[in-house]
Amino acid sequence: MAFTEAQQPTKRRGRAKDVTKREVQAAREFLRQAAAAGDVQACAALVALAERRPVFPGGASPFGDTAH
Repeated sequence: MAFTEAQQPTKRRGRAKDVTKREVQAAREFLRQAAAAGDVQACAALVALAERRPVFPGGASPFGDTAH
């Protein structure tokens, strides 16, 4: 998977394995911008986050495969 310069994943070193509050805020802002631009999946993700529910209930995959 290729990342743009602005979307580089954060490198984790040592014990720092959990996401930071800043990373959570950035991810939510990214979802909000995508939803505002009309992305249906981003809208669904925001609704699921607001309701604290899984985006794909029952373990369903967005890619149609059932293997986990």
